[in-house]
Parts: sequence; structure tokens; C-alpha cells
Amino acid sequence: MKNKTNIINILSCSLVLVLLATMFFIVPDKELSQKENRSLTLAPKFNIAQLFSGEYTADLADYISDQFPLRDTFVSVKAYSELLVGKLENNGVVYGKGGVLIARDNMTENRLKENIQAVSDFATATQVPVYLGILPRTIDVFSEYLPQSYPIDNNSSLWKQYFECLKKSELIVPNLYEPLCEQNNYYLTDHHYNTYGAYQTYNLLGDSLGYTPKDIKFFKKEKVAEDFCGTSMRASGFYLASKDKITLFRYDGDTEYKVMADGKQIDLYDFSKLDTTDKYAVFLGGNHARVDISVGVDRPKLLIIRDSFADSLVPFLAIHYDLTLIDLRYFTDNVAQTVKKEEIDKILVLESIGEFASAKNISYLRRPIE
Repeated sequence: MKNKTNIINILSCSLVLVLLATMFFIVPDKELSQKENRSLTLAPKFNIAQLFSGEYTADLADYISDQFPLRDTFVSVKAYSELLVGKLENNGVVYGKGGVLIARDNMTENRLKENIQAVSDFATATQVPVYLGILPRTIDVFSEYLPQSYPIDNNSSLWKQYFECLKKSELIVPNLYEPLCEQNNYYLTDHHYNTYGAYQTYNLLGDSLGYTPKDIKFFKKEKVAEDFCGTSMRASGFYLASKDKITLFRYDGDTEYKVMADGKQIDLYDFSKLDTTDKYAVFLGGNHARVDISVGVDRPKLLIIRDSFADSLVPFLAIHYDLTLIDLRYFTDNVAQTVKKEEIDKILVLESIGEFASAKNISYLRRPIE
């Protein structure tokens, strides 16, 4: 009887492996993971030199990992298996107290000093006021929710380095770090601040940029999602954690802006994104190389060098400025030349510290004006 049971178990496992292997070769590869909001590794091209260097086998392992059938299900099973054995982390996301999902700092290269200098050189070259708005990460904001055993020294040391580098800079630097960390206005399942955090940032930038922020009573709050599963939830597989809500701060006239994204007209809010996994893309529809927002009257021009944190801040800043948003991950033109040609009045660099400290593309700001 025992032998029969063993045979059944072996046959069952073999059948599952055969089915998964068959699915791997039959099911078309996916270029994008909607759940994780990232590009997936595609099949690497065979190269004999890369084979002997180990690069080909490493790429092949990434490809198999990303394209494995039922991957999202296995990620979630792994996540909760880790919890059962006391490991409060999966795929670089820490399961914090109260179910708060906190993305680890996974920086592989620290370019903080070089990037601050690049922004400083950019300010000198353009002769336009440049404001450096660097935002905390969820691991900074929710540090009190981390497990007691989690080493937080690495996180605080990055900020110490940041403030130390600024002592040698003449940039205008609004302090966003302490106020945002105190209020905890970040999503619980995502790496962005929520709309309350964006409004808080809008208030904090007012003194430096020279505008008077609108009182919160000026806005009409509109809840548009109650089931937002952010990037931290989707990457980690901790799908049983509480979902987030997305609330918009609407106001009269916010539908009248002319919004152009990479040459195509879009809306300030893309409500179709609320039916996808990436609901945060309700703000401007997601990532674009360049976005221009205007109302057709003469107003000051603010250029924002940004990452995706700027998307939910834009509806507030658009009250006061015509905006040009540039994402250096996709924008290939000369930024300094753009500033000169389009007579930009002010420039705001707005990125999270993790993105800013590790990004190689900040150096693009050094391209000289022709």
C-alpha cells in the first residue's frame, strides 16, 4: 500500500512538472507584468562568448524565472510560506507591522554626490533657479513599522550623506524629508505617497517656489478606488494585506487644461487605468518622456525633472504654472537647450531619494547648451 502511494505521488509530481514544462513552451512570452508593473525578461539570444562568460546562463535564469507558468501564484505561495517560517520579507518587500508593505532599499550603485553636482552644474549652465525636491521612500516613512531586527542604519546614512553633500551646493532645497516622514501620507501597498502626501508636498514647496498653496477646502475629494494593489503588494505576493484607496483632489477647472504627452493629447486623469492593475496611472496615464500642461494664458513656466511621484502632484502645481514634465529615463533631447529655447522660469527636480541617488540619467543634465 505504501509503495502504491509513493508511486501515485511520484506520478502526480511528474505530471505537474510535464504540464508546467509544456505550458512554458506553448504559452507566449509576456513583455510586461501588469501585477508588478515592470518589463519581463525575454528569451536571450545565444552567444558562445556570453555562454563561457556566464552572462548567457544568468540571462536564461532570469528569463525562466520571469516567464514561468503561473508565476504570480507561486510568488504569492512563496510569500506566505516565508511568513509562516518567520521571514517577514519576499522579493525585496518587508511585511511590516499592521500589514504595511515596505519596499527595501535595493540600490546597487550610489551616485548621490555625482548627481547633486550634475544638478548644480545644470543650474549654473541654465542660469534659471533650480529647486531640488528629494522625497523619502516608504522605508523612511514607515521605519517604525519595520521588524525590530531590521537594520535601518543603511537608510539613515543615505540621508546623512545627502544633507552633507548639500552643504557644498548652492541649490535651493526645500526640506521634504522630516515633514513627510512625520505624517505617513504614503500608500500602504505602494512606494508612492498618496494624494494627501502629494497635497502636503504641494504645501511644503510653496515657500520655496513662491506661490500660496490653496487651502484644503478648495478641493473636492473624490474616491475613485478602494482596491488599489500597489507595486509593493504586486511584487511581493502579499495579496491578503489590506488594499489601498485612491482619492483625487478635484477642483473647478481641472478638466480645462491642455495636456500633451509625447505629442499626443491626454487628460489630467485617465480613468480607464482604474480598470487595470496599475491604478496609480490614473494620474496622467502613466509614464511619458515629456508632458506639457497649459491653460492658454500667460503664466510662469515650471519645468519638472521627475520620476512618477510627480504624477499625483501635477494637479496641484498646475493651478499656478504652465508645466513641462521631463522623465530622464525616456527623454533624449538636450534639457538645458529646452530650458533656453522655451524660456523656462523655474526648474524643480522632484524624485525619491532612492531613484535620485542611483540614477545614471541625471548626468544627462550636463549636456551643454549649443
